[in-house]
Amino acid sequence: MNGIFLFMGQFFMTTPNRHASCPGSFRLLAAGLAASAAIVLSLPAWGAASSFIGMGASTGTPSGDVKAAITPVLRTMEMPESVRDAQINPLDLFSVPVTVDFPRKMRIGIQASLGLTPQTRWLKYTLEEIQYVLGDDNVEILWLDDHSLDLGAQSEQLDFLLSDADQFALTQASGLYEPLANFLPNAASRAEDAQAGVFFTRRGRSLRNVSAIGGADVSIAALNSETLAGWRAPLALMQLQGLSASSVQAKTTFYGFSAEAVVRGVLSGAQTVGVLPACMLEQLANEGKISIEQDLAVLNPRTDDSLRCLHTTPAYPSWTFGALARMDPTWKKAMSTILYSTSSLSYGGEWALPAVNRAVYDMFYELKMGPYEHLATWSFNRFMRENSEVLALTLLVAFLIVSYAVSLSVLVRVKTRELRRALSERDLIEAEASQSRQHIANLERTGIVGQMSTIIAHELKQPLAAIVNFAGSLSRRTKQGKFDEKAFTFALGEILAQAERANEIVNRVRAYAKHDYPPRKVTDLYEVVGNAITTFRRSRQTKAEVIVRVNPHSMAEVDAWEIELAVLNLMKNAADAISGVEAPKIEVMLVPQDEKTWALSVADNGPYIDDEQLAALFKPLQTTKGSAGMGLGLSIVSSIAERHAGHVTVERNGITGLRFTITFPRMPEEGENLADAMLPPKMQIFHSDGTRTVPSATPEDQTPPGMDGRAPHPSPTLRTNGQVHGI
Repeated sequence: MNGIFLFMGQFFMTTPNRHASCPGSFRLLAAGLAASAAIVLSLPAWGAASSFIGMGASTGTPSGDVKAAITPVLRTMEMPESVRDAQINPLDLFSVPVTVDFPRKMRIGIQASLGLTPQTRWLKYTLEEIQYVLGDDNVEILWLDDHSLDLGAQSEQLDFLLSDADQFALTQASGLYEPLANFLPNAASRAEDAQAGVFFTRRGRSLRNVSAIGGADVSIAALNSETLAGWRAPLALMQLQGLSASSVQAKTTFYGFSAEAVVRGVLSGAQTVGVLPACMLEQLANEGKISIEQDLAVLNPRTDDSLRCLHTTPAYPSWTFGALARMDPTWKKAMSTILYSTSSLSYGGEWALPAVNRAVYDMFYELKMGPYEHLATWSFNRFMRENSEVLALTLLVAFLIVSYAVSLSVLVRVKTRELRRALSERDLIEAEASQSRQHIANLERTGIVGQMSTIIAHELKQPLAAIVNFAGSLSRRTKQGKFDEKAFTFALGEILAQAERANEIVNRVRAYAKHDYPPRKVTDLYEVVGNAITTFRRSRQTKAEVIVRVNPHSMAEVDAWEIELAVLNLMKNAADAISGVEAPKIEVMLVPQDEKTWALSVADNGPYIDDEQLAALFKPLQTTKGSAGMGLGLSIVSSIAERHAGHVTVERNGITGLRFTITFPRMPEEGENLADAMLPPKMQIFHSDGTRTVPSATPEDQTPPGMDGRAPHPSPTLRTNGQVHGI
């Protein structure tokens, strides 16, 4: 009976709880059962002389018996053989001045797996130094597996702990222990970079990245699934690369704590990839067992931390020496003094100040273990807590959608009734609307015919005047008996050209009425303006000087005929405006307004006009010429500018006269210097006597036909009222 109760107490207090302390209800139940066991075991035989319940018989006090009953028994292990065989020079042990009272033995719990790592000499050196300073009789060293170490920490049976960083982080989460120091190996400069994992494969394989481990033909060799650098850190990295823990575990072979066996498995081809703690490859290479450069290839080696061994995973802190938080401060101080004094780099490292465990907790989060173990399973409460804002927003949106749908259905019914009523009304007026549209169409056709007639009359006046002029000249020469075959041929050619121009005008107007516009082409505006000047001088009688400022190679994508027509209309208006002005002048200038825009202007020094007349210039059928004008010239120019993605503006040209400016897109030449293009163009002056002057002219000046003061072909000339007319 006694054995049964003792077994129950030990069972409930030693149940494995690897990553978290026992829940409060479970520990309370265990304590209650164990206490009941202690009470029953202390009962004497019926009628004995001792007290009724007999508590205190074992330890002398009832509370001592209860505590002894509920305290778990730690299962210690033998010192690892590698630690026992490690050679320590007694001369390296030295006294440290510490003053400590020992009411009992100081108990130090050590994670037994640390004795299977390459740092066994440093581990033995640390323990012997502690025993040397404090005395063997005052120190009890317990080698414990992970479960027993956690159990001893939770029951506070251990004064000090020595474990790997992940094991201590789990223990520290309970708040019972605090770190005193972290191991800093010779291969690192910071305690936070003391250890890592390394992925490697046989040299010559095509595998180069950790992400490729997910392939079906890839297998893994590793040490032990409970070590930080040997497995947990590499597993966290593989999960970050998108590999699942279950698939990785299924293709992994664990070789215990034999690094040499892992390397042999990779070199023999039994496994594709090997995983080891950092620095183990260098240790095997130093022992002459492998050649890293010739035999192995490391996957994704890192160089962004202070760890100087080959490694693939992020670096983590190494062993942590911790102390019971409520321990006598003098014991903590004494142990800290000993640890920080054992700086012997010949044994592999030294003890440094406690490291930051941020990287370890990041690993726990990725692996969903320790304080993040609850994240590995779905929980309704956690889901509601973590997504409360999203759920509230979703419910609000759903409510708004439902409300909108209801209100929309009501609105649809109302609008449907209104639509039906509107449709019935529409049917009643459909006949009237059809008749109205037919009437409007008839009016539009009538208007188009009238507008076309007006435009044709306006534009044909100029070529017909030129034809009359040349025909009259020929008639006078015939009457005078001055027959010159060359002059007659030239004049007939001009008459034919003007007739073709009149025909082109008629065709263009018909095309405009059908909205059939000819395509625009890249053209040199220097030639277009030159043709306009030629046509103007041959068809107009004016004493005005014509000043032309246009540079060669002024390229734009235009309809050359339309631009010429626009310039002719503006020059014709200018000539009409200055007919009674002393020293009349017309200026035609083409300059870049900016990198992408041309500004083509025609200016005169005609009489002053008031603001009201200026505002009415572009209104169709509005003219300042009285009965001699039709009011369509500027309207045609404005339409041409709009078809060229531009516009027409008018402003006063000083005190008297006006300046009309047409803007349209410019095509910069390849390699053009905009600063040079913005310079004022060279000037040419065409005088009323038919002569031309070019101020500061150079041999390179080029003048298109009609801009040289003569007709495009050698021919006789007639002078009428001082105006030159080629015939």
